[in-house]
Amino acid sequence: MRIAFISDLHANLEALERVLEDVAGQNVDQVVCLGDIVGYGASPAEVCRLTMEHSDLTLQGNHDAALLDDIHARGFNERALKAVDWTRKAMDPELEEYWAIWDWLGGLSPNMELPISATDSVQLVHASPRDPLAEYLLPNLPQNHRRLLENFEQAHHRVTFFGHTHHPGAFATRTPFYRAQGEEDQLALREDHSYLINVGSVGQPRDGDPRLCYVIFDGEVVRWRRLVYNHEAAAERIYAAEGLPNTLGERLLVGR
Repeated sequence: MRIAFISDLHANLEALERVLEDVAGQNVDQVVCLGDIVGYGASPAEVCRLTMEHSDLTLQGNHDAALLDDIHARGFNERALKAVDWTRKAMDPELEEYWAIWDWLGGLSPNMELPISATDSVQLVHASPRDPLAEYLLPNLPQNHRRLLENFEQAHHRVTFFGHTHHPGAFATRTPFYRAQGEEDQLALREDHSYLINVGSVGQPRDGDPRLCYVIFDGEVVRWRRLVYNHEAAAERIYAAEGLPNTLGERLLVGR
């Protein structure tokens, strides 16, 4: 089975259209979205509808949860809070045309498992095994950090895929974070290691590379694909959206 993992779309229509175009040529059996469909970007309804159409399995991210209930927006910075407020207005829940989107978002979970063969499954979370919705597993965590060790202990399977931090790469037991770099980096998984694999971000990369990132997994090898997309157009949509901070568009140009 070949699986395409996408995550952190963040209402970026140009990026999502580009990744779906690429996925269509990769002979994948399934498309899985690890959450954060909305937030930051200026095309929430369009991105939700495309994800509903093309993703076979979708998780809920913390920005999706914050849109549904303010309690999940605790700890958000000012830009993120403004984006939540703007998105609620852009997809007015009082309007029938958006009801299907709200129902769909409300039915998502931040934690699932996915069978990849007759005998094996992987865990899917938005953020971490310990806190599927909101915990940050950042690349600078040392390999013996308590947070990292506890997440390996609480993982339900040997391999876990996550997003949330927008930094593509992998934590493996007893090894430092592997940073995925280049146009198509890859990592062959070892049977004697457990893995926490970050698939990167489609809609808002933050590792200094403005190209979108997603993963193709065949059960043995993880491949991170980086694609150029029209990030200038995505930024212009944000600039034109009254209520969204311009900095949310500016960061798309530099991958931060």
